[in-house]
Amino acid sequence: MSLLTVIQLEILFVLALFLPLALQLVVLYLVSRGLWRFSGRYFGRGIWALLASVGVPIHELSHAAAFLLTGAGVQRLVLFAPRGLSEYGGATGVTIPARQPSVVSRLVASIAPFFGCSLAAWLVLRLLLPGFTAADVAAPTPINSPETAGAGQVIGQILGAYPGYLIGAFARLQWSRWQTYLALYLGASLGMGAAPSREDFRHFFPALLGLLVVLLPIFALIQLFSDPATMLTRFQTIAGTVTVPIGAALIYATVFSFIALLLLVILSLPRLLGTR
Repeated sequence: MSLLTVIQLEILFVLALFLPLALQLVVLYLVSRGLWRFSGRYFGRGIWALLASVGVPIHELSHAAAFLLTGAGVQRLVLFAPRGLSEYGGATGVTIPARQPSVVSRLVASIAPFFGCSLAAWLVLRLLLPGFTAADVAAPTPINSPETAGAGQVIGQILGAYPGYLIGAFARLQWSRWQTYLALYLGASLGMGAAPSREDFRHFFPALLGLLVVLLPIFALIQLFSDPATMLTRFQTIAGTVTVPIGAALIYATVFSFIALLLLVILSLPRLLGTR
């Protein structure tokens, strides 16, 4: 067994377990940022504030909960400042820890909005969408033979399955019910809140790299004393209790954010065409 073999096994496990969520996070980030900028630029601060008024406070509360749980505490918490905080570069919300956060604290805090807004979106879906079942929307991608499967194969399987999840979520919507439109608004707002800020991205990747280095001995033990395929299946089953509901919530948040963005684009077409 070599260090390279252990690193390859760890990469494969991370891809199989977390790449679907990472992919959804990236897509949601792009869509929500488009919604964020387009609504503010073409519809004014009022429409933008309406869209952001749910997601941004949940985003900041998630940061605060993460700092409290990891021992860093909270010195200052601003849930939503529609006009922006000039002392923080125009940020519309801010959470300042009371003490210097550890690497683990930074990592947890940087991804906390992802989980906090996803949990809120999941609750919205359960309450407003009849027959919502997370497993029907976001099932884990099975990876066979992790000893021989390459990263490219795993990435290809996950990327190939993702569009089907989006189409499936859209097809399940019932447009004759008013609850669907409320879910659309709340899901789009929470989608805007779930997407990490630039500051979150800046702290997330260095902290994640440090965590993966710390976990290397665990994957060395898996390689030495167990069957990687069996362990991956077990990890997927255990992680699925968390990642499947979160994945389903993020898929719907992405669909709702895209629908909201598309509606704003359509509504703004007369104005855009009139300026040419």
